[in-house]
Amino acid sequence: MFRNKRGVSIMIGYILLISMAVAISIFVYGWLKTYVPNDLAECPDGTSISIKEANCLGMGENYTLNLTLKNNGRFNIAGYFIHATNESDQELATLDLSSKFIRGGTVLGSSILFEEGDTNAMIPNQEKEIIFEFNSQIYSLEILPIRFQDMENKKRLISCGDAKVREVISCS
Repeated sequence: MFRNKRGVSIMIGYILLISMAVAISIFVYGWLKTYVPNDLAECPDGTSISIKEANCLGMGENYTLNLTLKNNGRFNIAGYFIHATNESDQELATLDLSSKFIRGGTVLGSSILFEEGDTNAMIPNQEKEIIFEFNSQIYSLEILPIRFQDMENKKRLISCGDAKVREVISCS
C-alpha cells in the first residue's frame, strides 16, 4: 500500500526548508528596515534664492566677484553652496568658491551661512551682498540655498536641490 514512503519524506523536508528560508528572510527584512531613515530631509516648497546682480572684475590674474543675492521665496534660508565653471563649455559647476569667500557671511565647511549659528537668517525679500576673490576665469555660477530644519528634535542643515540657480557671468 505505501511502498514509496521515501518520496513523501523528501517532500516534507523541502517544505520545511522553504518555510525556514521564508521565516529567516522575513526576520532579516524587519531587522534591516530599522537601518533605513524614515523621512528624507527636504526643503519646503517655495524655498528660493535669486542672483539680483553679479559683477565680476578682473585685474591681471586676480578677479573680484560681487554678488547680490535675494531670497525670493516664502521661507527663511540659512545660506548657500556656491560653485562655478572655469571653462565656457562646461555643463556642471565643479569649482567650489566657498574657499574664495571674502565678505558677507560665515564659511561652514563648503557652504556659506549668512550668520553664525543654526538660524535661518535671511528672510523673504531680503538682499545680501557677497564678495569673492579668486585667480582664475569663471564663466557661470550655481547657487544652491540651504536651511536648517528641525528633524527628530535636532537642527539639521539641508540643501534645497529644487531651488538651484544658475547664472552665466563674464569677468573682464
